[in-house]
Amino acid sequence: KNNVLRKQKAAQLMSEGLKNLIGLRTPIIKKESTHVYYVYPILLDIETLGVSRKKIANALKAEGLEGLVEGYANIHMLPMYQRKIAYGSNGFPFNAEFCSREVDYSKGICPNAEKLHDETFLGYEMCLHELSEEDINLIIEVFKKVWKNLNKLR
Repeated sequence: KNNVLRKQKAAQLMSEGLKNLIGLRTPIIKKESTHVYYVYPILLDIETLGVSRKKIANALKAEGLEGLVEGYANIHMLPMYQRKIAYGSNGFPFNAEFCSREVDYSKGICPNAEKLHDETFLGYEMCLHELSEEDINLIIEVFKKVWKNLNKLR
């Protein structure tokens, strides 16, 4: 529990430090909810920024930030769903008697999730780090430095 509380405090400090960066959205946690921050999620507004997530991530990494994740797994794009074979080699359960309809898992069925994976989601793996307040301040400064120099990435 203490580990989760430390991650929540670190995330709160990061959100406070990053909140004024244009084109970057920090997590929104409703009052009746919590977040364990295995990954600290960031949404990038690529249109506003005029720079790809890849270029931003590379710039952050070049400044020494470790633990960035570009995108995440879209479940429907995993091989099990694309090949429609979960158990054995005959297509079970997708061709089982109880499966009464054809299900399509092609790219495009989850446009919001796919855009997040392909373009706009940037995560910081808080699970890999025990962050001090000084560490968090350094992370914030790295983001601010990259944002201050976005025009050089265009």
